[in-house]
Amino acid sequence: MYLVDLREQIRSSDSLDAALRSTDGVWEDIYEAMEPTETLWVIAPNDYRDGRMWPCALAFADYIRDEAAFDLKNTISVHSREGTTDEPDLRPSYCDILFLVRDKRDYQFHKDRIRVSHVYEGNEWGDDRETGQSAYHDTEVRRYNPEGKDPGNVWLREDRTRTSDQSVDQTDTLSLSEAVRRCVLAGSGDEETVNALWADDFADAVTAENRTMNDIEAGTL
Repeated sequence: MYLVDLREQIRSSDSLDAALRSTDGVWEDIYEAMEPTETLWVIAPNDYRDGRMWPCALAFADYIRDEAAFDLKNTISVHSREGTTDEPDLRPSYCDILFLVRDKRDYQFHKDRIRVSHVYEGNEWGDDRETGQSAYHDTEVRRYNPEGKDPGNVWLREDRTRTSDQSVDQTDTLSLSEAVRRCVLAGSGDEETVNALWADDFADAVTAENRTMNDIEAGTL
């Protein structure tokens, strides 16, 4: 697995184009170094600068695929109370994590490890169908999984225990470290090495799940 944290690259750049160019060569090098079963997770927060929003996640998704033949499987949004601007009403309220693969037919994705509590006990989709199509690997899956529901692509912490019905009683933000931990669980195998670029902040989230973190440097892959 590969993990790239672009927060500092974006924060220290004077423009979105400069942020993109600061990663020149990185994506092709990672693509060449990756095994077909490995996954790539890229932390790409949007930013508000000089009176305009920088759509960093979408821009990097396009930039990465222009530089290397990755497939973008999903974009995960993690809400945050933190911001990078002195204008609180305009600061970014979430961070995106891009999920990319080299081989869309052979990559690993362990969704059962990150399932969350069901909204409805009995059937996740609210009907009688027992199977359906998965967005991952284009294969048939059970439509109701007793282990929990698909967390979707907006990751929040939901509390449904305070009342007797099936409503969400309280929603809290999920820390970025917890989101990275989920990425590690879903996108890598037990005892696998997670190759991390600019991602020192997440060492504990990686090693807590019986993975080895290998810090890499741009241009040395």
